[in-house]
Amino acid sequence: MHRVLLAGLKHEANTFVPGVADLETFRCHCLLEGQEIFGPARGSGQEIDGFIQVAAQAGVELLPTIAASASAAPPVADSAYAYIRDKVLAGARAQQGKLDGVILSLHGAMTTESLEDPEGSLAAAVREIVGPAVPIAVSFDMHCHFTDQKARAADAIVGYHTHPHVDFEDTGVRAMRILVRAMQGEVRPVVAYRKFRVIASAENHNTGRPPMKDLMDRIAAMEREPGILAATIFPTQPWMDVTELGWSTVVVADGDPALAQARADELARMAWERREQFLVQKTPVGEAVEQALRSDGHPFVLADSSDSVTGGAYGDGNVLLRTLLEMDYRDSALLTLTDPEAVAACFAAGVGNEVTMPLGGKLAPQFYQPVTVSGRVKTLSDGWYVRELPPGPIGIGRTAVLQVGRISVLLSERPAPTIDQEAYHSVGLEPRNAKIVQVKSPGGFRAIYGPFAAGIFELAAPGPTDSELTRLPFRKIRRPLWPFDRELTAPW
Repeated sequence: MHRVLLAGLKHEANTFVPGVADLETFRCHCLLEGQEIFGPARGSGQEIDGFIQVAAQAGVELLPTIAASASAAPPVADSAYAYIRDKVLAGARAQQGKLDGVILSLHGAMTTESLEDPEGSLAAAVREIVGPAVPIAVSFDMHCHFTDQKARAADAIVGYHTHPHVDFEDTGVRAMRILVRAMQGEVRPVVAYRKFRVIASAENHNTGRPPMKDLMDRIAAMEREPGILAATIFPTQPWMDVTELGWSTVVVADGDPALAQARADELARMAWERREQFLVQKTPVGEAVEQALRSDGHPFVLADSSDSVTGGAYGDGNVLLRTLLEMDYRDSALLTLTDPEAVAACFAAGVGNEVTMPLGGKLAPQFYQPVTVSGRVKTLSDGWYVRELPPGPIGIGRTAVLQVGRISVLLSERPAPTIDQEAYHSVGLEPRNAKIVQVKSPGGFRAIYGPFAAGIFELAAPGPTDSELTRLPFRKIRRPLWPFDRELTAPW
């Protein structure tokens, strides 16, 4: 029986918001050690679930160390990363000389207070312990910040093929199958990649429509070629001020580095040629509201992607709320705001009582300012619920629903992801019944909301996940880099 070390670390950083993510941030999502990983993982639909399924079929013994994940947030505290890293490395050292393989589930776009590529550093440290002969396979989020360090540490690299992301389990299955074949001597995976000078916001990364669909169709064809084990494009999390920022294509071939490099270069060239199509056109907030009101349909999804919680923003942007109040909006609307002070005031007031207080604009004051509202406390809860995407429990701190006229504002102590409906459902709100529903996501919401939305508007609003990347205070990126340098003609 082959013995495989298993670990998971998933966090996406945004360097444009203040603060750090600590261990408590992970505890509110997932922080499991040893055998306790397997209970929640089985049937979860996550990558580790895929690892487990393939391992069981192949007679592989998985040796779990730690599985840690958290929603996107500011960079991780060095101490929190060290705790997680040390658990993985301790497991590797304990099994040194006894391992046949290593499988890692990583996001790829994590940073810490002092490291730009902590996941690459982790994989490299594991490699140093297990040696060059033990194959290492890694699964990554599609928005992985790919680096040379990651490429050198792993024998096989597999990324999501979907945005909105829905193929978590399938990605785990694909990664584990390559590892099993490598351990059995059936294949000799080699990694080639091409980093190129492009960065773009996530709204047009949707794999179900051009321009990204063109790339995914070519990837699917590549993966059917003899000798190609996996192909991926990583259109990087763009809200990271790091030196190696840029898109990457990665191809894994069976013992043929030249073939892998040729296909990685081909994919990169395709993406470069379509770069202008990845720019997003947004609608002014007031105009989006007016268009919704002129229609008899509902719900209209207003995507405040510049305050994307799944992109690392705090979610305290109140531009839509301010606009609705200024327009004397009288129809139904569901909104979200991260505001611990407002939540505390609602709990102090109690359900059914009126409060007047400033909302939002307190956590990212460089982008927003509080707006004073009066409303009635409708609901209070502990903020724990089960997400649909990605599957699993999440804690967003205490929550309250403040009813401001017909506007229901979901207030939370921690950022509430809205790529699915479950944050709203957890407090008794039904998006399908509202005229306007706010989501704070640059496209990930479309898998859930797209099938029933009467219309979708990307809002032109400021924020730490602004799609106009040139407006953000980048300092470390290597220039030239498109779209900062629109005249750029050489992609790499």
